[in-house]
Amino acid sequence: MYILLLSGGSGKRLWPLSNELNSKQFLKILEDRDGNKQSMMERVFQQLQEVGLDDRTVITTTSSQVDAIENQLGFRTSIIQEPSRRDTFPAIMLATSYLAERIDSEETVVIMPVDPYVELSFFERFEQLDQAVQAHPDALHLMGVEPLHPTSKYGYIIPQTSENMSIVDRFQEKPTVEVAADLIEQGALWNCGVFACRLDFLMQCLEEQAVPTTFEALRSNYEALEKTSFDYAVVEKTDSLFVHRYDGYWKDLGTWNTLTEEMPHPLHGNARMLHSKNTHIVNELQVPVLGIGLDNLIVSVSPDGVLVASKDETPALKEYLTDDTLPPQFEWKRWGYATILHQQQLDDGRYAVTRRLHIKAHQQISHHYHAHTDSTWSILQGRAEALIDGQSQQLGPTSVVHIPQGVPHTLTTLEDLIMIEIKYSIDWTEQDNYPLPTSIRSKP
Repeated sequence: MYILLLSGGSGKRLWPLSNELNSKQFLKILEDRDGNKQSMMERVFQQLQEVGLDDRTVITTTSSQVDAIENQLGFRTSIIQEPSRRDTFPAIMLATSYLAERIDSEETVVIMPVDPYVELSFFERFEQLDQAVQAHPDALHLMGVEPLHPTSKYGYIIPQTSENMSIVDRFQEKPTVEVAADLIEQGALWNCGVFACRLDFLMQCLEEQAVPTTFEALRSNYEALEKTSFDYAVVEKTDSLFVHRYDGYWKDLGTWNTLTEEMPHPLHGNARMLHSKNTHIVNELQVPVLGIGLDNLIVSVSPDGVLVASKDETPALKEYLTDDTLPPQFEWKRWGYATILHQQQLDDGRYAVTRRLHIKAHQQISHHYHAHTDSTWSILQGRAEALIDGQSQQLGPTSVVHIPQGVPHTLTTLEDLIMIEIKYSIDWTEQDNYPLPTSIRSKP
């Protein structure tokens, strides 16, 4: 049995804490058993480790999220990089071509989102899923969750019987609360987005697309795949469907009101609150936030913006966000993370961007040069070895280095490093970043 985790999302439902590069699965806002900050992705991967499935897990994602995954999970799992964000069907078909070159076609593949909030028993049920798939290899198997209450936030699976494993009668997409209550009376289950089948079932779906089926060839022809969901392209058109009943805890932490229900404390970061009820303050900045007399609110402060909203209104947050003129102010990197402190357009038309970089010990930034960007590094903490225009330099606190455009440069950290980087360039982006062969090897 292999696990395929789908990692995507534009990051708008949990704005301003999340963005396209820092989607909800990467937010370190939960806590592990020892009280350490933990992301949804780290929690899921830890649970997969506990049931012995971590070394059989593959993640599919877009290039914008690869650094975040490698930062949080290291290199403990294989990552399938999609050429562009297209939807779950093309992502799963690309993963199918990848797995087909590496594992037996009769293996069970469990497909699921990367960020459900569940108990360990959820993953322990996968063994039963595997057995059912092997007993019914021509069918598609789904997991359905026993609803806690009627809600319009989830889709519903209506089984034919109340058995733990049943043929699917029909689906209902996000009904009204009243309709949901009627469905629950009929034995309906929440659709948690988990599919299981044999790999050869998925290979047949791929072969029907009239596209190349080898991994590299399919990556080159990725746009030829229909941009649609796996539910629409496969599930709704499959005759043999089973649903497996799960009666444990499951929640999709996709909005502020559901996420705050699972936060261990009402305050996160530099914040205080007085005379308030059912309110959470999440502050990612160093400036203090004080809340007084707040009821049923979420207050979220990050480099990307400030949100003050009623929790009841947060499910519609994505609809209100229209300003995409500025790049994300926080970005995970495989070597650490970067926060934009200041940016502005100068009188000469060029742009100045000031970033604070946190680079973990024994990491190397890419060896590259910029065609239209001048940079200055100022080291605040830690030590590193830099290679600038072929010359090696030792950097430490108070070191300042200027790197003109066109000059190749890289550095390898000897310990955790914090530095301020100021860039003067023709635009906000780093599109003029040209990689060079690695000259300093990063330590494992």
